[in-house]
Amino acid sequence: MRTGALCVAGLICSIAATAHAAPGTASLVKARQAWDDGELDQAERAYQEALDKGGLDRVTTLESWVHLGAARAVLGNKNGALTAFRVALFIDENFTVPAEAGKKAIAAAEAARKHPGRVGTLHLSLNVPNDAPSGEPFAVNVMLDAGQAALITRLSLHVRDVTTSKRYDFEEQPGTVVHFRVPASMTLPNASLKVEVDALDGHDNEMASAEERVTIRGTPMASAENSGPFAHPHDELHKGGGFWSSPWPYLIGGALLAAGGATTAYFILRPTTVSIGPAQIDTH
Repeated sequence: MRTGALCVAGLICSIAATAHAAPGTASLVKARQAWDDGELDQAERAYQEALDKGGLDRVTTLESWVHLGAARAVLGNKNGALTAFRVALFIDENFTVPAEAGKKAIAAAEAARKHPGRVGTLHLSLNVPNDAPSGEPFAVNVMLDAGQAALITRLSLHVRDVTTSKRYDFEEQPGTVVHFRVPASMTLPNASLKVEVDALDGHDNEMASAEERVTIRGTPMASAENSGPFAHPHDELHKGGGFWSSPWPYLIGGALLAAGGATTAYFILRPTTVSIGPAQIDTH
């Protein structure tokens, strides 16, 4: 009975993992198997299929383009190999060709590195605050080189609260400067936010990624009309400590001293409760 329960649990986990996998994952598995078996024509088709179905992260996107270039080089498709390796260089200029691919693949990769029309490796530059006030939105700015921005389809923002796992996602078209706005609903007091921006191709494959952390301060920043210890004295009467912890005893005491001895004695000895009405401050 225990074995059956474990099998059912394993099946459920397997189904869940498949449901959340990228569309190109199954083709990528086939491509790897074909590569390991030396079936380079099948590997070439499967790697291309994985890229077309898409949704791959940066590591597997790079893997697919490198192996696609290597397979094409071995199969004699020089132009196809050059194209694949140039895309791989756009993702990571330090990629390495699998040793088992041989000299043809290594030569094709070197030709791609020396190609006069080569575009530099894609880099995302993020501008985000180190910390931000709670209850307020903040900006995330992304900078790209003009030539590189034209080679990606869109930028995808992902913000996650590492404590609560609350998420916010948004997408924008690429440009030299792209502005994102993280909403106030994500800036809970004392939250730690992981801010990630991904550059995607037309099949949702990740070409580059950048990540920063933002700490949210514990209390919202005070507004101009509600700042200072005397802004709303009526509110002070309802905080911990009551009337005597508010600024009013000091104000009243100063007024009593100015009023003279007889008036001062009257207020001090009078056994009644002093009631202070709500104060209003005209901020206009």
